[in-house]
Amino acid sequence: MVEPILSQGYGYGFALGLGAAFAILMVSISKSLSVYMGQVQNSERFSTASRSVKSGLIASSTVSAWTWPATLLSSGSWSYSHGIMGGWVYGVSGAIQITLFLFLAIQIKRYAPSIHTVSECFYIRFGKVGHWCFLFYCVATNVLISSLLLLGGSQGFAAATGMHVVAASFLLPLNVVIYTALGGLKATFISDWIHTVIIYIILLVSCYTIYCSSSLIGSPGKMYDLLIEAQDVFPSASGKSYVNFHDKSMIMLTWSVCIGGLSSVFGDPGYSQRAIASDSSSVFWGYLMGGICWWIIPFALGSSGGLACRALLTNPASVTYPNALSDAEVDAGMPVVYGLYAIFGSPGAAMALVMLFMSVTSATSAELIAFSSVSTYDIYRTYINPQATGKQLVRASHIAVVSFGLGMGVLSVVFNYIGVTTGWMLSFIGIILTPEVSAVSLMLFWPKMTKLGLIIGAPLGTLTGIACWIGATYVYADHVINKDTVMTTAATLIGNLVAFGAGTIYMVVISYLKPDPEPFDLSALGRGVQAGDDVDKEEMEHMDISDKQKKTLTTQSYASLIINVVIVLGIYILQVVAMYGVEDELSKKSFTGFIVVMLIWLLLAALYIILFPLWQGRKSLMFVFPRLLRLKKGGSVLVTEPAESQSSIDIEAPKGPEVKTEVASL
Repeated sequence: MVEPILSQGYGYGFALGLGAAFAILMVSISKSLSVYMGQVQNSERFSTASRSVKSGLIASSTVSAWTWPATLLSSGSWSYSHGIMGGWVYGVSGAIQITLFLFLAIQIKRYAPSIHTVSECFYIRFGKVGHWCFLFYCVATNVLISSLLLLGGSQGFAAATGMHVVAASFLLPLNVVIYTALGGLKATFISDWIHTVIIYIILLVSCYTIYCSSSLIGSPGKMYDLLIEAQDVFPSASGKSYVNFHDKSMIMLTWSVCIGGLSSVFGDPGYSQRAIASDSSSVFWGYLMGGICWWIIPFALGSSGGLACRALLTNPASVTYPNALSDAEVDAGMPVVYGLYAIFGSPGAAMALVMLFMSVTSATSAELIAFSSVSTYDIYRTYINPQATGKQLVRASHIAVVSFGLGMGVLSVVFNYIGVTTGWMLSFIGIILTPEVSAVSLMLFWPKMTKLGLIIGAPLGTLTGIACWIGATYVYADHVINKDTVMTTAATLIGNLVAFGAGTIYMVVISYLKPDPEPFDLSALGRGVQAGDDVDKEEMEHMDISDKQKKTLTTQSYASLIINVVIVLGIYILQVVAMYGVEDELSKKSFTGFIVVMLIWLLLAALYIILFPLWQGRKSLMFVFPRLLRLKKGGSVLVTEPAESQSSIDIEAPKGPEVKTEVASL
């Protein structure tokens, strides 16, 4: 049982009060974009944000979408349990998933810039059967990730404030559903930026206070001394030091989560939705900077709040003094909350709760819009109403957002009551869904992949992964198989690796054994994609890209390869393994250097995420704000009207006629 350190008023206040404030703000911003910028909400803008989002917002949105409650809570728990290694390997393993997705994002813009969802490519290439096969994985990822977000958020709020877990499961997404349904994907991008800015500000205050001015710690050297002292009184479960990287269990855990987490990026329609919404010149820098800026969040939070919680266990300021945290408190992600509480008092725990709230709501918004796009374009328009008008598509999207918001709340409650934790779910998702990583990658890159390889290879990969997972549990958990033993680190690692590897092998072998008469022409992936009858000139322009843009994207693909070799091979494998081989503790000087790098990196990432999107949107801001504040009463703005109605738009088709309208008075 975890005793709350804040009153229920904090929980309900954040969920209702802060949530309502954000809903009002986002609805107001959406209204302003419509009135002053002419961005009237139509079917294309709702789902794709006109495919013109710049790299700054793509980066902040990527950071926001990948900053789950598990990011904030688990990185702190890993650092509390495993020391300095925890936050670092959590950060690099998650960043790899984003930088690897760069290949897919670039490929989507090269060959299918007109699509609304990646699933549409499966329909074009493999027909209905292949489409439904991938839809199963895609929707399952969307549903499970959304439930995981609320699971972590509701459990965190319940543990910190005593708020009822059922109330948290439904109240946290309530206001998100409202502004997502009204504002669409554009509102999601702006919401993501605001949420991410708040998280960075809290991180800056927390990290620089802990390492520069706190009377309890105040310097990296003091943190080092306190960790050594805590090691003597409260040794780690692995028996290793909190200031070195020699921890086998941590290595296995991070690889299990990394491999399994690939499906959370490659198969989650929320990530491909950002690639689709991105301007073709922005996708590379948006995802690259998003990955680098996200990396520092778990690294900084684990190295500050998580380590502070461990270092202060021998200090009366610790919430659990004179005892260590219980297993239930660690599983609930309390090290970060307790660490900030020890440094700042109640305001510190409140800051942790604000970050948790921001992570839940912003990531949930991305999942809502992703599900609405899939349900609207891959199900409603493809199988129910192929001739749907733009208004019908928008209505279907609204219904999908509301119904999905309710459904994820229900599933979160179910998981809570059967005792599922975020750590359990992270491992489970990978074993079930990892074959989709190979499926979407081969679909976009390998012309010889066949429909039979997909519909047999992917499910068979899942079944093989499950079988090896259960078998490994039997071996490594003393022949006991239950909800707890299946989370044995070695078993989950084996399950994730086998599901990923076996699925890939099955799809490749089956495609070679029974090949298609001719390899598929990848340039046909985006042809014949339907646009709504309310599509306007701006949206039409971004449904195709020039040969010059394709050449640039090809060059960026090679740059992505070099970047990923450096990160995966150079840092995640060689650097971590090399430091694992050094059994001695880091020197105080080395530890100090490690923390100084973290503090500088955090500051630079925060400046980029906060300022660069503002710089890229400076012209629009300079136009809108004076009119919004009534400092200017006149003026005009360029507005696009619907282009000539087309039921199907080919990426090689000529552009529709340009239509301009001047609004004389605002």
